[in-house]
Amino acid sequence: MAKAPTAPKPEAPMDLRYVDRPDLVETFADNVQRMSFDGRTMRIEFCVRRADEPDPKAKGKTGRAVPVVRLVLDLDGAVDLFNKINSLQAAMQNLGVIKTEARKG
Repeated sequence: MAKAPTAPKPEAPMDLRYVDRPDLVETFADNVQRMSFDGRTMRIEFCVRRADEPDPKAKGKTGRAVPVVRLVLDLDGAVDLFNKINSLQAAMQNLGVIKTEARKG
């Protein structure tokens, strides 16, 4: 009889030491244009709004969303990001920066 495959043992978490890089360039973004998840990786595209020159013939302002960063995270990185965003959201709610609405119905 063939031996059934065994599940791989989970790896022990690695103890990571944070090392700052003061030379790392910061990138400004004012919106997230796209997000996708394919089962293994999450992709997030950050953009910045760029206004077009005013056109007297146009009915309103026009502009473009220009990508400035495309971030790709593996599943562990995506879960870590969600956990940290949830903690940040709770802190911002405690400060009153984010207000939650009571659900209707």
